[in-house]
Amino acid sequence: MGVEPLARELKVTKGSFYWHFKNREELLECLLQEWEEETRALFRQAEACASPQEALQFLGEYLKKSVASPLGEYPPDVGIFNWAAMCPRIAPRVNRIERMRIDALTRITGRADRAELAYLVWLGFLLRRHRSPGTAADFPLFFEMMLELLSPAKKRKKERRKHV
Repeated sequence: MGVEPLARELKVTKGSFYWHFKNREELLECLLQEWEEETRALFRQAEACASPQEALQFLGEYLKKSVASPLGEYPPDVGIFNWAAMCPRIAPRVNRIERMRIDALTRITGRADRAELAYLVWLGFLLRRHRSPGTAADFPLFFEMMLELLSPAKKRKKERRKHV
């Protein structure tokens, strides 16, 4: 989308757009930088939590925001990932952020065997949520399954024994 249609969509004048950004590329770079910084800050906060359960609950609160909006536009991951798929210049930066997320989940949970799987499941849910807003109602169950997937191995074994 060019600057003129974008300005119309944002309900600003073209002059106002150029007051804030040199061009469309500068706007896109600012958006990407903001996404990168917000993601880093989010995972720094999660890793600072007192326990893995607290960190996962903290991340869960963030994820709930993505299903609370009517169109599922928060977080902007879907748009960023689509952009990275079409722009080889952006893909390495997005890949680094994804790796950082997976590594952080691994450090938080101690479950390297499941961190990437949980992340991929989240992405699938996010993409589905974007296409089909009605799936937002499934989030509480989905999140409980994610907690189970990432829970420490010892706890899971104890819980299994209780049910046998």
